[in-house]
Amino acid sequence: MAITLVADIGGTNSRFAVAQPGGRLESISVIHNDSVPDLEAAVANYLEEIGARPRSAAFAIAGPIDSDEVTLTNRAWRFRVAEFAKRFGFASFRVINDFEAVAWALTQLGPDQTRRLGPVPLRRDGVKTVLGPGTGLGAAALVPVGGQWHVLASEGGHVSFGPQTADEFPVFARLHKDFAELSAEMVLSGPGLVRLARAMDPANSYVAPEAILAAALTGDTAARATVGVFIRLLARFAGGLALTFKAIGGVYIAGGVSHGLATLIDERQFRAAFEAHPPHEGMLQNIPTLLVTHPEPGLFGCAALSDLYSARQTPT
Repeated sequence: MAITLVADIGGTNSRFAVAQPGGRLESISVIHNDSVPDLEAAVANYLEEIGARPRSAAFAIAGPIDSDEVTLTNRAWRFRVAEFAKRFGFASFRVINDFEAVAWALTQLGPDQTRRLGPVPLRRDGVKTVLGPGTGLGAAALVPVGGQWHVLASEGGHVSFGPQTADEFPVFARLHKDFAELSAEMVLSGPGLVRLARAMDPANSYVAPEAILAAALTGDTAARATVGVFIRLLARFAGGLALTFKAIGGVYIAGGVSHGLATLIDERQFRAAFEAHPPHEGMLQNIPTLLVTHPEPGLFGCAALSDLYSARQTPT
C-alpha cells in the first residue's frame, strides 16, 4: 500500500512520520531544528533513517502559504514547493499552514483525544476553530460547506493585542517599552510567556517557557501568577476567535505550550475570560471549549488531509 510522508515543521522543532492509508502514523520522529542546517537536510536525514522513499508527502508549515516559495515565520528556512518535490521524488506534495493541518485533524479526532474545558457539551455541527501557542500563535477554522469540511487558514495570531483589566495595564505598559506594537503572538506563545513573566516581575530570571511551567507546577507563586494571566489572555483571545467565525461547533486549543498548561488550567476562570465579550456573552456561553490531547495533531491532520484527497480521487 502507498505511504505518505507527513511533517509538521515548526519554528523550534520538526516532526516527521509515515502515514499509512487510514491515517495511522508510524515511525514518528521529532528533531530540534538547530540540529540541521535546513529543511532539506532534515527530510533527507529522516528518509535515510526509515529507509523509505514515499511518492507522496504532506507538510504543515508554521507560516503563510501564499505561493510556490514558502518561508517559515519564526525560522530562517525557505524552500520552493516544486523544487522540493522534484528533489525528493514526490509525485504528490501538499504544503499547508500548520494550524490548517490541526484543523483537518478535528475531522478525525476521537472523544479520547480531547478534553472538554467547562460544562458546555460538544457539538458535531457548526463551524469549529482551533488555536494554540507554540513558538508562535496559530489559528484556523473548520467550516462545513455542502456536506463537506473546508479549512480556512489564517494569520490570526498577528492581530493587535492589549489589556482589558486593571491589573493588565501596567504589565502591558512594560511590554510596550520593548515593543511599540504588540500582537497576540508576542504574548500568547512560548517566547511570549517569558516576555509576560518579565513584564509582571522585571527581577525574574526566566529564559525559557518550560522553566516557568515547571515552576508553576511546583507551586511557585510568581510562576503561577504569570501562568494565570497567560491562560486568561489565551481564553480571551479564544473567545474573540469564536466570535470572529461564530464557531458554534466549538473552539479547540492545541499547540506545544498548551500541553504544558493542561494541568494548570482552572476551567471556571478560563470560561469566564472566554465568555467576557459583551454584548455576546450569551452566544459564547453555548460554545464548547476543548483542549486537544492528541500528541501529534499536526501530523494527524496531514494524514487526514492526504486520505481525504485520495478518497476524492479514487473512482467509485
